[in-house]
Amino acid sequence: MQSQQWLQRASALLACRQVTPLINEFLNGLSVELPSDLSFLLLPTVDGRELTVVANEPDYFQSIASGVKWEVDDFEHPFSHVLQSQKTMVLDHETLLYWQGHSGFMALTLNMKKDQHLAIYPLNNDKGAVVGILVLALPAAMAADLVERSDWQNFVAVFTRHWQLLESIRHQDRQQSLLSDSIVSIRKEKFDKEQAEALSHDLVGSSELMQTLRKEIIRVGQSDLAVMIQGQTGTGKELVARGVHDYSKRKHAPFIAINCAAIPDNLLESELFGYEKGAFSGAETAKKGLIACADGGSLFLDEIGDMPLLLQTKLLRVLESRQFRALGAAKESQSDFRLIVASHVDLKQKSRTGAFRQDLFYRLCQFPIRIPALKDRVSDVPELVKHFIHRFNTHQERHIPGVRFSAIDKLVKHDYPGNVRELKNIVEYACALTLDGQEIDLSALPTLDIEPETPFDASTNQGEKPFPASLLSDITHKFDQIDDLKEAVLQFERAVIEARLSSFSGDRGRAATSLGLPKRTLAHKCIKLEIS
Repeated sequence: MQSQQWLQRASALLACRQVTPLINEFLNGLSVELPSDLSFLLLPTVDGRELTVVANEPDYFQSIASGVKWEVDDFEHPFSHVLQSQKTMVLDHETLLYWQGHSGFMALTLNMKKDQHLAIYPLNNDKGAVVGILVLALPAAMAADLVERSDWQNFVAVFTRHWQLLESIRHQDRQQSLLSDSIVSIRKEKFDKEQAEALSHDLVGSSELMQTLRKEIIRVGQSDLAVMIQGQTGTGKELVARGVHDYSKRKHAPFIAINCAAIPDNLLESELFGYEKGAFSGAETAKKGLIACADGGSLFLDEIGDMPLLLQTKLLRVLESRQFRALGAAKESQSDFRLIVASHVDLKQKSRTGAFRQDLFYRLCQFPIRIPALKDRVSDVPELVKHFIHRFNTHQERHIPGVRFSAIDKLVKHDYPGNVRELKNIVEYACALTLDGQEIDLSALPTLDIEPETPFDASTNQGEKPFPASLLSDITHKFDQIDDLKEAVLQFERAVIEARLSSFSGDRGRAATSLGLPKRTLAHKCIKLEIS
């Protein structure tokens, strides 16, 4: 091969802009220009312990690389010697017998012709280090002459330098990509931290449980998954739902909330789906349902465990198809909403017993969030107390500077069966009894000692907590002061229901049973009497 041909091949190498095409062009050029039955490269692995085979023919690659490990410190094969000495090695048939101790090398040279020599040529970079090894099986007359020619050496040097240049560029690109990813990650982490800090103004608490909760809200807010919120009564499930909406891409769209336990079964469907004029008796005008109102935003279904099974089936279809039909409507409508549900009962257990559709449960439980009870994060009580005092001062235009240590100590020791809502009521009660400019002290706190709850048995009425005797005596004492019997009865009814709900840790079902009322009736009374 003439020098002009090597120069043309070198020009073709310089046109390559990636490592793999460069190596392929190099090996293809050798196979075309040289009478070689065997040509391949040996390149060090990342850890530098082995040499890997790169061949221009798949058959060669399979026969050479299959099951053979070319370890750089294994001097049973000549490649290690070339790597160490950095000098070219040309082996004839007699010399090849010297390396018959290495089965892989012997298999490699088994099909070489008798008039061929094996040239093992080190590829050195600008610093003199071997970055690869070129292996060629050439006619004996050409093998020794070729590796000594300057045009051949220049051709190989062009390949090696261009290869190293492309590797350097690829490394820089990889580092730049890693740096970019790192910057994006840092910015996202900073953004999430800022979002979580902003969320702490509503979901108050510095405990690890609350920090984790806020992170979950920020994380799920960036997706469009259905969210299932579970937690005891009074833990702030609607606040969490609002947080999921406010920190999502739907934050500028409507947030529609409805309590499934507070609406009778026959009205809940019309509230969700809406109805056309004349759809049923009393439907004098058309009404837009909450599903339609939530289009583009979020729909929050509180206490979804109380939703009738038939309505659960219809809701599942809406979630799958994003289509619904208003009562009395001739055609279906579409609504793109993000569903957030909440329940204080174990929906998974209800689904096992058939009280809640199992397929709907798994459709809703794409991202479950569990809100911790206040008793599990009592370290947040002082911070919550401060927060509620500030809100009271703002809303009532009062000035309560804080709370005494003795009062905080008592508040921290309480179990809070009513959770954060109970603490809020206690603080507001204490604020109402405290003069402006004075801190809340022990005397302003209500009695917090509550007997341990016992299981309720509807058949024997066991577990029912009696109405507080102190409140009964107080009401009896004021009988002579009543001037509005209707209002007095409402106040007494409110006090009885609140006391019973407190006795059963906010469980409306058990409270209703203990009072001999249907759960729906109790729910209506809670709305009427403004009992949260």
